[in-house]
Amino acid sequence: MKHYLLPILFAAFVMALPIPASAQIVPGQQGTTTEATPSGDPAIESLLTILKDDTKRAALIEQLEKSQTGSATASRSAAPEEGQDQSAPTVARQVADLTKSGVEDIYNTAIGVWRDFSGISSVATALNDDKRQRIYENAPHLLGTIVTTTLLLWIFTRLFSRIAQRLFAFSGRPSLLRSVATVTLNALTDIVALAIAYAVGSALAISVFGNGQVAVEQSLYLNAFVIAGIVRILIRIFVLPDRPEQAVFNFSATAQRAIYRRLVLINGLLAYGVTAATPIANIWISFVAGRSVRVIVVTAAAIVALFGIRHVAGLINEEYRAKVDAKRRETSEVTGDDLGSAVEELGDNATESVLTVWHRLWPWLAAAYVLFAYLIAIAQPSLMTDLIGTATFKTVIAGGILALAFRFMQRASATGMPLPPGIRKALPELKSRLDGFVPIALRFLSIALVAVAAGFLIDAWHVINVSGWISSPIGTDLLWRIVSALLIVSIVLLVWAVISSWIDHRLTLDLEGRNVSARSRTLLSLFRNAFTVAIFVFGAMTALSQLGIDIAPLLAGAGVIGLAIGFGSQKLVQDIITGIFIQLDNAINEGDVVTVGGITGSVEKLTIRSVGLRDIDGTYHIVPFSSVDTVSNFMRKFAYHVAVVGVAYKEKVPKVKAAMEEAFQRLKQTEHGQWIIGDLEMHGVVQLADSSVNVRARIKTRPGKQWALGREFTEIIKEVFDEQGIEIPFPHRQMVYPPGMLESPHVVAQKDAPKDQPSED
Repeated sequence: MKHYLLPILFAAFVMALPIPASAQIVPGQQGTTTEATPSGDPAIESLLTILKDDTKRAALIEQLEKSQTGSATASRSAAPEEGQDQSAPTVARQVADLTKSGVEDIYNTAIGVWRDFSGISSVATALNDDKRQRIYENAPHLLGTIVTTTLLLWIFTRLFSRIAQRLFAFSGRPSLLRSVATVTLNALTDIVALAIAYAVGSALAISVFGNGQVAVEQSLYLNAFVIAGIVRILIRIFVLPDRPEQAVFNFSATAQRAIYRRLVLINGLLAYGVTAATPIANIWISFVAGRSVRVIVVTAAAIVALFGIRHVAGLINEEYRAKVDAKRRETSEVTGDDLGSAVEELGDNATESVLTVWHRLWPWLAAAYVLFAYLIAIAQPSLMTDLIGTATFKTVIAGGILALAFRFMQRASATGMPLPPGIRKALPELKSRLDGFVPIALRFLSIALVAVAAGFLIDAWHVINVSGWISSPIGTDLLWRIVSALLIVSIVLLVWAVISSWIDHRLTLDLEGRNVSARSRTLLSLFRNAFTVAIFVFGAMTALSQLGIDIAPLLAGAGVIGLAIGFGSQKLVQDIITGIFIQLDNAINEGDVVTVGGITGSVEKLTIRSVGLRDIDGTYHIVPFSSVDTVSNFMRKFAYHVAVVGVAYKEKVPKVKAAMEEAFQRLKQTEHGQWIIGDLEMHGVVQLADSSVNVRARIKTRPGKQWALGREFTEIIKEVFDEQGIEIPFPHRQMVYPPGMLESPHVVAQKDAPKDQPSED
């Protein structure tokens, strides 16, 4: 409620002006508002008419200043003709003249300020009966308007503030979007409260206090009330003592209260003192009294501002040092070794350095601004509107932009990109990628905002005509080129993040209950790498072309480099091209058993330029695709186990076939039966070999199961043949001799019989 008392104090000050004891109302005067009529002199009447009209008064001041400047220029141009020495002045003479002029200006300014201060003593003598009558008639009405508008503004501001606080009650750290919405809502509620108070005050000034017309004093106060209210709303956007977490400035409640109180006090002094009290003093008392009021108000505002800068700077620096120390302790406890952590730490250090320099620099800049504005206000008051007013407004805008930039810098590391649940479910990796870009984007945005704020300041104080350069064809074209390049870079990064996230999602090993094949992983990885290179190259070229850089030499250089690399790595290119077509044909996948380059084995690793095989002996082979002419894959759709069984020549072939069918039926009852596709294909006798009759049959199986199933089928055939007495011959040879070549066994036995034994005959 303290800052609402300033209009009431202003009213009390105005009411206290006509208090001298000689103030009496002349009998017989009417109670209506009358102007003091000068007697007689037409020149004085014309001068008063000009001074009462704001436009004519400003034109008169401008003409007087131009005439003064022209006479000074003429005197300076005539000086060389009158002097004896017409040579160029020396450096020492120039320094002496500059020092002399500065000292004289300071002395004249000090004399003028003292004269304006002492002019307040002429209030009693400047009051005549007409002026006292006007004061006594209009002061109570003005006081009623002041009390009404101030009370209404306080009531509606508190009411709307409570409503906004309930609507945006949250716990924890708010998001950036919610912070912007909260600040906007607070500003809108303050605007509505100000509009209601102003509307009611204007209605009272017309109907109750003005009899259908608004008095000049009422109009001056209402204008000052609106100006003070608008500036107060701007202040409450940046500092909000009752809800510090919802303000733009990220300060504590103590610092925000200190800033808010001093800014509101300065705003009230300048708004009510300069735009209301000074012109009312001119009307009610005299122009001398008005100048005195203006100087007193401006001096008080400058003193409050200087002491406030010192106090607030101490609070802010203390809080900033505490935050930096706490963040350093957290960083020392949690460290990362990857590139992302290093980049993030580098960005945090840069941000900390910039903020440290700013915290040391801003009090001096603010104090210099206050002193400069004070000197202009008391020495050249005619320049206050054009120079101080416009420059101050632009400076406030620049300060808001700087505050927003520094807030982005502070929250860059902890800010993420909010995404709808549907997108997060469809592309889980998209948020992590965007969260990696958001801190970088916020830091670049902060740098851009700092540049914009610097441009506002430079243009506001007429150091460089930034607005003129921006409005020129060159400046406009350059700005649009920069915006176009940044837009292209943003679109490229967004498209890359979406496509890469989709590929990563497709590369997930467990996607909707099925495994992603090696072919899909290889092709998707190849597509991601090629897409990344292509989109970044074309995006960079397009952005550079938007900036006005000729990219034709860059494209020619890239073509020459690509041609040289192609000639120097023909074998590598052949490997990659062959690998691409092998992957497109889906000829090889990880886990397949293939024969490539004369080597048969299981595929353990598959890249875009080679395949890694492990054979039956455990040897690992790397076969480049440039040496592959034929790919034999044992794992496509289905496979066959071909059984060739050799039996003795004495065995009956139908019996052998029946035995093999029996073995097949037993095989189907084992655990391998689930891999069998179809019935046994009996081919019959395929060869009459040296020692056996070969009978062939074939079993259709799932791919990759033919070897284990074949081993089991062979074991069962051996068991069935043993049960049925079917001979599985081994290699043997039958010797046949001609008749009479060898003696018969009977003759040999007789020859070997003993001699003394009698014969049977």
